[in-house]
Amino acid sequence: MHQKIIYRDLNVTIFQSALFQTNSTVVLTDDVVLVVDPAWLPDEVLNIRQYVDSIRGKRPIFLVFTHSDYDHILGYGAFNADKVFASKAFAERTDKDDILDQITDFDQRYYIERPYAVEYPEPDFLVFKDGVQYRQGHTKLTFYTAPGHTSDSMMMVVWQLGLCIAGDYLCSTEFPFIYHSSVEYENTLEKLPQIHDRNWFTRLVPGHGTPALSLNDWLRRRIESLAYIYSLRESIATGIPFDEEGLWERYRFPRFQQEYHRNNMVLMRREFEEGLWEWDKEMSADLFQRKRKRLTEKVVMPDSDDDE
Repeated sequence: MHQKIIYRDLNVTIFQSALFQTNSTVVLTDDVVLVVDPAWLPDEVLNIRQYVDSIRGKRPIFLVFTHSDYDHILGYGAFNADKVFASKAFAERTDKDDILDQITDFDQRYYIERPYAVEYPEPDFLVFKDGVQYRQGHTKLTFYTAPGHTSDSMMMVVWQLGLCIAGDYLCSTEFPFIYHSSVEYENTLEKLPQIHDRNWFTRLVPGHGTPALSLNDWLRRRIESLAYIYSLRESIATGIPFDEEGLWERYRFPRFQQEYHRNNMVLMRREFEEGLWEWDKEMSADLFQRKRKRLTEKVVMPDSDDDE
């Protein structure tokens, strides 16, 4: 088994698959065990389940799915969850069979047999707007819609632990993979400091790569993601060549990720032609650096512990 635990403390354990450095996060509180996006291979998923069974005691098990990419839902059938959380858009997808077909294609290609049913998750709790909360005893969970990567992405903050689980945003191993909308992706990134100000989280767990264990770490990743989007827009709007050499100095898997970069270019060029975004010529390097400085300096404590 190649899966490893890349982070552990008294409350949080992050299992990382050998495939795509995919993270599955288990959160233990006095009231509940949260399992977020259990993946990839059958032995890896069953290892997570065995760990959960060993720590749960009499606590309920909550499954949380940050979005519907097939690699994030394929462990659903291995858990007999007491409650399942996802976005309303996740539950309303009309292409669920296509997503399940992707799992079947993967398993067929590599002769994988899963000892549990492969099913599309059926959420019990739907996140339909920002700030939706759920309480289990003294554990408070706050959810935020996060479209852009996919149309149905969401983030979750575990208030007491100062922990944000962000799905496929701010991944240390990936630049933005934009399947849905660069405009909404940018809006989600712009919303993150507001989520922080409201919830005061310091640690952020992405869907792939290493967790960001400090405020400066996830803020830096956010700036890098915005810089990628702005640079690609500048290239599309002005014809200035995009700095691919610089991109691959930062991200180490160009043979595979080049396809995602090209797909981003196609999607954003179509958005530009449709007038969904305009290139701001005044977004110069100096202006962006000043914006970066302001963002990293502006950290505001939340006003209160009140619900939104």
